[in-house]
Amino acid sequence: MAKAFRFRLDTLLRVREIREREAKRKVGAKRAEIARVETAIRQTGEEIARSAGGLSAAQQRPALDVAALSRERAWIAYLRRIVQQQTALRAALEQEHRQLLEEMRQAHVQFRIIQKLRERRWAAHQREQALREIGESDELARNLLVRRSANDGEHRPFSRGVLIVPRAGA
Repeated sequence: MAKAFRFRLDTLLRVREIREREAKRKVGAKRAEIARVETAIRQTGEEIARSAGGLSAAQQRPALDVAALSRERAWIAYLRRIVQQQTALRAALEQEHRQLLEEMRQAHVQFRIIQKLRERRWAAHQREQALREIGESDELARNLLVRRSANDGEHRPFSRGVLIVPRAGA
């Protein structure tokens, strides 16, 4: 009966696979967070452009409302500070993203080490199985030949597993 393949490090392989998946999930979440911040920066930039256009149009009118112009300038200054904060946040998130990428790469390497070991052991097991089956087939063939020889009334001795057949005329 063939011996079942058993890899003693299967649990470790599963743990490392889970770690790799978790690292990939974290990288994806960080990418999504960066994309949200970039969208916010773009939208805030568009709001600044609209406000600046409105401010320019208000300055072209013959009757100026100084309070409204002052509020609009303060609003644009506020939006610019928000863009600076969002840009700094994006830089920090990108740094975290790089770190998570490195952790993901390490997790993948650790997983592949155990996976390759399992593949090598599986291949060795397959080779052993094939050799065992060949040996069993050879044994079965020898036994069958001995039985046929016994039924034919001839005795053909074996020497070191090799059938010795007498020559004709000897």
